[in-house]
Amino acid sequence: MHPFIKSFTYAYKGIKLSLSQRNMKVHIACASLVILIGFVFHINNVEWCIVSLCIGLVIAFEMINTAIEYIVDMISPDFNEKAGKIKDIAAGSVLVISIIAFICGILVFGKYIVALLFA
Repeated sequence: MHPFIKSFTYAYKGIKLSLSQRNMKVHIACASLVILIGFVFHINNVEWCIVSLCIGLVIAFEMINTAIEYIVDMISPDFNEKAGKIKDIAAGSVLVISIIAFICGILVFGKYIVALLFA
């Protein structure tokens, strides 16, 4: 198999592994709900781009966070205060991008929700 094609196999394995993580399942469930709501409200192409970017960023950050946790656990399997800080910072990055995605969701879907409630 060509090395370039093989790299996709490794990437697929990484995605599959990350999907087994509890937090990733929560992100996927939320993303699925947002996509469904996007179809219900018939959001436009620009809004789909915003929603897609937000979903992709949250999932990518969660994958990076998981990779960092694996690295830290491998390097420092016993409790280590500095290792804990590294993991906390990585987890914090997921929280930050999730909050930004939530705000974008409010900006994209807010007008549709308001129109539904007050129609």
